Amino acid sequence: MTTRKTVILVLATAVFILGSYFFNNHNPFTVTAEPEQITIPIESVPAAGSAMKNSDEQIAFWQQKVQRDDRDYISLTYLGQAYLQKGRETGDAAAYARAQAALEGALTINPNYELTLSYLGVTQIAQHDFEGALGTAQRVYEFDPGALQALATIGDAGLELGRYEEAKAAYETLLAQAPGAAVFSRAARLAWLQGDTAAAIDWMQQAVDHAKESGLSGERLAWYQFQLGELYFKIGDVESAQAQYAAAKQTWPDYYLVLVGEGKVAAAQGNFEQAIVDYERLVARLPQPDFVATLGDFYRLAGDETAAQQQYDTVTFIANLETTDQALVGRHLALFYANHDINLDSALSAAEAELASRPDVYGYDVLAWTLFKNGRLNEAATANEQALKLGTPEALFYYHAGMIAAAQGDTNQAKQHLSHALELNPHFDFLQAKIAQETLESLP
Repeated sequence: MTTRKTVILVLATAVFILGSYFFNNHNPFTVTAEPEQITIPIESVPAAGSAMKNSDEQIAFWQQKVQRDDRDYISLTYLGQAYLQKGRETGDAAAYARAQAALEGALTINPNYELTLSYLGVTQIAQHDFEGALGTAQRVYEFDPGALQALATIGDAGLELGRYEEAKAAYETLLAQAPGAAVFSRAARLAWLQGDTAAAIDWMQQAVDHAKESGLSGERLAWYQFQLGELYFKIGDVESAQAQYAAAKQTWPDYYLVLVGEGKVAAAQGNFEQAIVDYERLVARLPQPDFVATLGDFYRLAGDETAAQQQYDTVTFIANLETTDQALVGRHLALFYANHDINLDSALSAAEAELASRPDVYGYDVLAWTLFKNGRLNEAATANEQALKLGTPEALFYYHAGMIAAAQGDTNQAKQHLSHALELNPHFDFLQAKIAQETLESLP
């Protein structure tokens, strides 16, 4: 195993992979939300590689080194890290697959190189292999209790697997041993899940501030700013969200997540024409099912049913591609099908598969909604109870609870949940929020 030199180096270098996983993956911390890397117990990155901020330059540099010596597992490891950064910057899932291939190649040469294993755990999180990530991280941490990136991955995987006490213990240790932006952002996510909105925003603001103080720039700083904007949006504070998205844009002008934020702000302000422009640009760069579906919703709300249906048909087309990784889009597809009352059997199957591999509160919420749409109301109510058990202030959870209660004839409970959903965030989903309001007004 290698020796740990400076925790701050990688703390500043590595940031929550797969930008589109936490928020857009029906989770509070992005679209491809991923956690950020923290501290990898290794020697410093070689100067030539660390001096290059552009991920494409890094990829080319390490590829050349590997081509000269295909047994160079250290260069293979840094190639994997460069692909991870590329994935963060672009949201392209293929970059994560390339990262994993490079890292697994390095491990065939040296199965015990700690840096490789640490990056592999992060990559497995990005690929939604949470059990695999947990196993990899535990292997490293048991050998080296100073491997804080491994501990971070243990916490991150714990959250996705619904093991909240284990995640909390990991994050508390990180806060004690390596306080900084990467840890503060994790504390923010845990606070959000536990229903403490004020603490979540405070922790994420600390993450932004520390990232600036640490000299982070580009995508690495913009990621924190975007996440803070997402929290504000989730509590219905559109003005504060817009300010943070603008800050992220100033930091990293070409950031695809900025288009996500700007489009949502425009829609929240009733400017669906601008929202469509933003999401057309986003989908042209990254045709993920959730982005395409949201674009369809914007067209529908703007009154263009033909264009909306074209986008919905595109989602279905993407879902049926052999190259589509169902592990990455399962929740998106389940919600899309259920929201639009199509392929309801497939929606339920996707939700059940998701819950089997990722039994967190978000998984239970998706299961509840797909069960509801399939007419299995009692099972839907039971699943919804599990989604609400932490008090997570997700308006979507309470909207689903309200619709289930209304279908069961519990008018008082339905009114309570639907009102709460709209109070939490009247823009939680632009089509579904409209349905929530209409349903609430129709209840006796």
